[in-house]
Amino acid sequence: MKLSDIVAKLNLLDSLDVATECDIATGTLTHIAHVVTEHAYPYQTAKDDILKTHNELINNIAKFSAQVESFKKELRLEIKQHEQEYLIDSLRVYQEEMIHDTVDAILKRRMRINDDDDLMLRTRLRNLTDWRLPGMIIRPGVETYIEEMVPLDPLYVVDHDLELMRPAISKFTPQYQQRLREYVINDWTDDPILDKLPDNQFGTIFAYHYFNHKPMLIICKFLTEFYQKLRPGGSVLMTYNNCDLAHGVIRSEHIWMLYTPRRLIEQHAIDVGFELTMAYDGKGDVSWIEFRKPGDITSLRGGQTLAKIKIDPEKERLHKLRALAKEFNMDDPNRINIYTLDELTGLIIRNGKEHILKDLAKTD
Repeated sequence: MKLSDIVAKLNLLDSLDVATECDIATGTLTHIAHVVTEHAYPYQTAKDDILKTHNELINNIAKFSAQVESFKKELRLEIKQHEQEYLIDSLRVYQEEMIHDTVDAILKRRMRINDDDDLMLRTRLRNLTDWRLPGMIIRPGVETYIEEMVPLDPLYVVDHDLELMRPAISKFTPQYQQRLREYVINDWTDDPILDKLPDNQFGTIFAYHYFNHKPMLIICKFLTEFYQKLRPGGSVLMTYNNCDLAHGVIRSEHIWMLYTPRRLIEQHAIDVGFELTMAYDGKGDVSWIEFRKPGDITSLRGGQTLAKIKIDPEKERLHKLRALAKEFNMDDPNRINIYTLDELTGLIIRNGKEHILKDLAKTD
């Protein structure tokens, strides 16, 4: 029997709320027994028989619930025994085969994600962006999620090769491209992966369709380094192939993705020090998990620390103009996020809102 078959059985059992249904059945039978026995006088023998059968049923329902839980425990143990070969094979595929993947082959990999899941993922990203904090996106690829991270400043774009970053970066204006910080990594060596990046600085780290093709050993290494790079209160959001689900195991059996169960990822992240914020499994290929580094997030730009920090007036004005342009729906919010100060000023004038600039000048 394949591991995916065993996991499918466990998934099916986990989808059944056996304990709740047993509690409901117990309550219903107890109510019926109470009503019947209250009105059984003078039929004492019938009353005694009903109470006896009721007690037997209640005991058997409890026994049934325990047996189902025992079966689930047996399946989990069998999964742990079988998955070792899957973990080893995923590492082998990564080390011996995926190291030869071309830029073109990597960029052609796409995950199935429906509109609702896509919107939810983008919403999560927007909630994690803050113009006062640095951010990191790993493997932006040909997707457009990088647009949701534009407010992060600076934004580091990370991948194995500069050519893997080009499709995402080339969509922006030359001015904004100059603000992005490209960083090439190599996770096939024993050396630290993100060692050149500053510690305790990042507010948000996002990786899309990157860890779906990395083995557990490498994911754990990244999570340890992410914890070092994030500032307190910072978050990491990453997609992965959830092999706690049968269809995730099937993808690894066909080597479409690698074997990476959520419970192993979550356990390592918690061991490192992270808090689990969210875990979500979509209807297509996509699963993502979000961790947070404990603490209150602070920024030198926002004056949130105890010491009084001087805010860059130009960046503060840029932030205010972007917010106003979005409030009056002057352009697509993603485009507004990449406008320069001069471009925003021109946009506001073209929309007949010169008075906004005058009112803002009074408060500067």
